Amino acid sequence: MLSYVQSSFLIAIALVISTAIVAVLNRVWPISHRKLVNDVTGWQLGILGTTYGVILGFMLYTVWNDFHVAEINTHLEAASLLTVSRISAGLPSPEREAFHALGLKYAEAVIHEEWPAMRTQQDSYASEAVLGDMWKLLVEVKTEGGGSNSVDHLTSALSELSERRNLREQEFQVRLPGMLWLLLLAGAGATVGSACLLGNDNKWLHYCQVLALTFVVAVTLAAIADLARPFEGAVSVSSVAFERAHAMMQP
Repeated sequence: MLSYVQSSFLIAIALVISTAIVAVLNRVWPISHRKLVNDVTGWQLGILGTTYGVILGFMLYTVWNDFHVAEINTHLEAASLLTVSRISAGLPSPEREAFHALGLKYAEAVIHEEWPAMRTQQDSYASEAVLGDMWKLLVEVKTEGGGSNSVDHLTSALSELSERRNLREQEFQVRLPGMLWLLLLAGAGATVGSACLLGNDNKWLHYCQVLALTFVVAVTLAAIADLARPFEGAVSVSSVAFERAHAMMQP
């Protein structure tokens, strides 16, 4: 998504457009004439603003909750990787070193390949390949040594790691439907446009009111757009959990 500078630029454009609309209305439709319909447009703006405010607030809460869930899942995936590394320490020597090396490789793949790819809206399956190697090694351990507590716990930990990775991939792929964006943008235009139609003898106060409304709506839309993609943009989930896990797995 957009950086802070790009988001600020779009917000500034929205402020300029709303100011231009008020200025044009003041020239083509005098304030004295618009005041005559304030009784009608006023209560309509109240209903429209309340409805749109509820929609905007609900969407912001939803994307923030999804962002928080993605952040928690990332930490749980890193914790699962660390658990796999710790459980594999109880395996015989050749397999123990192999699992430890694969654990480090998984963390490095996530940090250096998948995270930069997700930030640029690209797919990467580097850690999935490493995870497949872990499962193959686990099958070999089961075939050679039979069942044991360590192998059973390792199977459970690998299953948890696979599930967490799949959830992260789903969170990266999910996007807000176009219909919701149409609703949010159309509602923003209707709400701000209705505020511009109001007649106010103090035109500078009217400018301030319209600018304040536009600013709040534009910033909220920018926040929704950024939070809706938790691994992209200025506000995003970081790979610090995997960096910490990688450091803890170092010999």
